[in-house]
Amino acid sequence: MSRSQIPLLAVLVVLAAVSICGCMGQETVLSGEEAAEVLVYADPIAENVMQGFNEGNYTVYSRDFSPEMKQALDEAAFEQNREEVTSRIGLYESRSDPVVTETGDYIAVTYRAKFEQEDGVALRFVFLEGDASHQLHGLWFNSPPKLRS
Repeated sequence: MSRSQIPLLAVLVVLAAVSICGCMGQETVLSGEEAAEVLVYADPIAENVMQGFNEGNYTVYSRDFSPEMKQALDEAAFEQNREEVTSRIGLYESRSDPVVTETGDYIAVTYRAKFEQEDGVALRFVFLEGDASHQLHGLWFNSPPKLRS
């Protein structure tokens, strides 16, 4: 396992632990007004995160992180992860096709994203349901052909 995967793994472990303890149920796709309400806050947060990613600016990138996310993905981890992603698929260009899902106490928004060297990258942003501050509690970039090799 590369060092760049360790911080993201920490976030995954936290969410997996919550899932294993039975705090999370089956994932349900939200649509219509429910999905639209989530996208009102998720879209600007996603744009901000990806702007910070492209600029290499951790302050912008992490602005909407929960305290747990900031601890799991600190600036050094961000720099390592960013280098790993940009070296394999380039910089972020755009996103589309959001799918909003609910699992237990969490709301996730998964976008299909285009990067310089790959289209169809899954960007998943996870929020705690009912959190009026809409802090980000999970973040994944998934592109099986290039990011998992």
